[in-house]
Amino acid sequence: MSKTLEFITSSTDEVFRRRILESARTLFIEQGVENVNMHQIAKMAQIGQASLYRRYTEKGDICIEVVREECQPLFEEVKAYLDQSIEVPPLDRLYQVIVKFVAFLEAKVPWLCAVSRASTEFRPLQSPLYQWMRTTCRDLLNEAVQRGEVVDVDVLYTVEALLAALHNIDFHTQDQGFLTKRILQGLRRIFIEGLKEIPVPK
Repeated sequence: MSKTLEFITSSTDEVFRRRILESARTLFIEQGVENVNMHQIAKMAQIGQASLYRRYTEKGDICIEVVREECQPLFEEVKAYLDQSIEVPPLDRLYQVIVKFVAFLEAKVPWLCAVSRASTEFRPLQSPLYQWMRTTCRDLLNEAVQRGEVVDVDVLYTVEALLAALHNIDFHTQDQGFLTKRILQGLRRIFIEGLKEIPVPK
């Protein structure tokens, strides 16, 4: 294949990809993820179903890409914050990451939470968003352990418990009516203040 033809093919694929993802995102928001099928996505994107299935074998594959793209600004914001806050204690940095994560979810609830769940066959804690958050939290907690900021903590389990709490943000805010401030105060008390090493009086 000539370089010119290869470039045209690559450009066409990217155009199709963008149309598919933008159409899927629109439909997910308007109709709810569970009510959207591959036929509807292909129709709105104005491509044949065969072309759609050549790129994505099922709706969950599209959901994964939609989640990844929606989350990229959060990933970049957190990276910039962590790069600029090396001197801040790791648990304090962890809390700021939690604050940014909750704000991000709150702005996109409920549709992004639903997409995240659908992207991994109802295993949302394995979605690109939570995989990223898992790695970020583990790194910060391990740093806190190394610095002696926390002791006797099971880092892996603590992170999973935190992710489980974060995963239910849409339920807590919408179904239970909890304010974001209340949620963040609870998360800080349990996962930040609750982990800090308390000096033993001499």
